[in-house]
Amino acid sequence: MIRRLGPALVLLCCLSALSCGRSGGGESISVLGPWTGQEEQAFRAMFAGFEQATGIHVDYTGTRDARSVLGSEIHNGNPPDLAVLATPGELRDYAAAGVLRPVDDALKASDLRAQYGAGVGDLTVVPGPTGERHSYAVIVKAALKSIIWYAPGKLPADARIRLTAPGLTWKELTRVASGLGSSGGRPWCMGMEDTANSGWPGTDWIEDLLLHRSGPGVYDQWVAGTLPWTSAPVKQAWQAFGSVVAQAGDRGRILLTNFGRAGTRMFVTPPECFLDHQGSFITAFYGQALGRGNASPGPETDFDFIPFPSADEQDRSPGDGQGDGQGDGQGDGGRSGAGQGRAEEVAADLLGMFRDTPAARRFLAHLTTRAAQEAWIRRPASGAISLNRSVPVDAYPDALSRRIAGTLTAAGAVRFDASDSMPQTMAAAFDHAVLAYIADPGRLDALLADLDQVRRAPH
Repeated sequence: MIRRLGPALVLLCCLSALSCGRSGGGESISVLGPWTGQEEQAFRAMFAGFEQATGIHVDYTGTRDARSVLGSEIHNGNPPDLAVLATPGELRDYAAAGVLRPVDDALKASDLRAQYGAGVGDLTVVPGPTGERHSYAVIVKAALKSIIWYAPGKLPADARIRLTAPGLTWKELTRVASGLGSSGGRPWCMGMEDTANSGWPGTDWIEDLLLHRSGPGVYDQWVAGTLPWTSAPVKQAWQAFGSVVAQAGDRGRILLTNFGRAGTRMFVTPPECFLDHQGSFITAFYGQALGRGNASPGPETDFDFIPFPSADEQDRSPGDGQGDGQGDGQGDGGRSGAGQGRAEEVAADLLGMFRDTPAARRFLAHLTTRAAQEAWIRRPASGAISLNRSVPVDAYPDALSRRIAGTLTAAGAVRFDASDSMPQTMAAAFDHAVLAYIADPGRLDALLADLDQVRRAPH
């Protein structure tokens, strides 16, 4: 909220333990987000120059319970000017409810197209309360999800050569993984536990499999709820995930192991597992684990990655025509960005505007600039990636981060994490179904039928 604070109001704010604008009066905007600790420091670095250049004070509140706090403040009729939204699903819900304000006027379309490339800006375009589509957020930072990690020093030499060969396909990866099973450890690291949100690492697996086997068009129909969960492409993605689970070891351990600790089993001697499917943010967990015995954990030396492999031609599943007839016409014949580069899955932190003010608009525009984006990604081990193509790769702190950024900027298609983009009831059912499937893979048909009932129900 923009406000001019006199001395009395400043004193009142401070006495009531509320955040205040700069002393002596001046414009101030309130921002709510989930970042604390080092992440909060990185975000503050993004807007330090903005405050100096404009004289606008950014009153940031960071809390790990940002979603609940935001919901309460909206309910009480006193939302912050701007708030970070954890998922595109939340973005859609708030936009449709009319509590979010469009940000189109705050951003120059020509600048966005030049900086972010075709399609990326569309990730934040959703229907408003009247059905008219607008951009309702800016992307503060992103994480690349379509990644498989390994520990170079722990991987047998022949497996490493095959794993890093150009044009690696899913079938060849499964052969490499099968061979690793005879090396003493499990081929795959896997953990599903994440307090109240357990199961999402499994949804990431299924999403990547569907995207790379069936292409962005089929993926979009599935996310939009027009492709049944019982359709052949979706079921085949679950079955492929099931084959990975079978190689990952004890199912009970998978269900109880925290997602951030699962991959650190690659680094012990002898390694307990060899391959980990996680987003670029996982490097922070790796760095913490390695830092206990190694003062300077090295990207590409201690841990490295390969892009999620493409499907073999004969294994591609272009869809079976079982949609509801409500698709968006954006299918590509089942090819994952065929002829246009790979498709990549991302997660992203979105900043939405709940109070439309000139200062809030200026702040949103600032966050999309190269200077603001570089302020966060320059920090070591952040795992953060910018979708702004004007950010040079040498802005990243190490060679591994530069390769991740290059993988994303070269993508022919970029898609948000599917479960993050689905209605919250659908996403929760997806998480729970993953846990049930791992516990009992024989229930797949029943689980998919149950998910389809949730899909058809009004949200």
